[in-house]
Amino acid sequence: MPTIRKIAAATMTVAAGVMVPAVAVSPAGAETAANPAYVAYHAANAGRHATYVKTLTKQGYRPITINVSDGGKYAAVWIRRSGPAWGIYHEMSYPAYLRRYANFIKKGYQPISVSATGSGSSVKFAAIFEKKSVKFQTRYNISADQFASINQKLSSAGYVLTSVDVYGGAGKPRYVGVWTANPGGSWFYTAGKTAAQHQAEYVNRTKQGFRPTQVAVGPDGMYTAVWRKDGLRSWSHFIEMSSSGYQWRFDQQRARGLYPVQVNSENGRYAAVFVKT
Repeated sequence: MPTIRKIAAATMTVAAGVMVPAVAVSPAGAETAANPAYVAYHAANAGRHATYVKTLTKQGYRPITINVSDGGKYAAVWIRRSGPAWGIYHEMSYPAYLRRYANFIKKGYQPISVSATGSGSSVKFAAIFEKKSVKFQTRYNISADQFASINQKLSSAGYVLTSVDVYGGAGKPRYVGVWTANPGGSWFYTAGKTAAQHQAEYVNRTKQGFRPTQVAVGPDGMYTAVWRKDGLRSWSHFIEMSSSGYQWRFDQQRARGLYPVQVNSENGRYAAVFVKT
């Protein structure tokens, strides 16, 4: 199987005023331990997302990544596999997220995917928690300078950034991140990059054996990314996609045996990372 390493800007557009939630499921009969069934959707409003949560939970799926953007549009990926107890929450204000976080920490859970959108009192959070004992750190509502300082400190302490999102105003981005104990391999991050700068970073870093594992689109259209040298060979990565462009890429990658493990969006602009099933 040839290595798949792609970064691209999808050029497909969506008609003005049309935003249809898209759902894609792996082919029936394709589910094995190495090739689990999965469901992915995007551009879903809060009500539709809540319906998916209820339905997919009953069907034995568990969420692995969530994103909220554009004032309340949701994207998520669910996979059918066993694992620790989990919880997923959305439409949380900043204070509500802090309360939910504190409650889950007391019960032995930790966040694995956290996303936010909006600014001021209109900020909305969404998060996935899992019950496990891996060492972790999390920060929220931090500035770009604070984000840089924390990355440097936690990297030196043996942590790796495993979830990141950017929200706030275009001129004043805020960051939310989760850092977990690094199981091995080098990593670094980039932030505040234009699409062209992100592309240049991609070309340079992939030559060195790194790949993007987390990519966030900021409210100003700038990109923040995590790059890891983990030895994974079959993967792909796309940025600058419209809603329909992401769906097109999803269908294309599914045909190649890849599924999304991280999806992020803001202002109708999508980024995604796919890996081999």
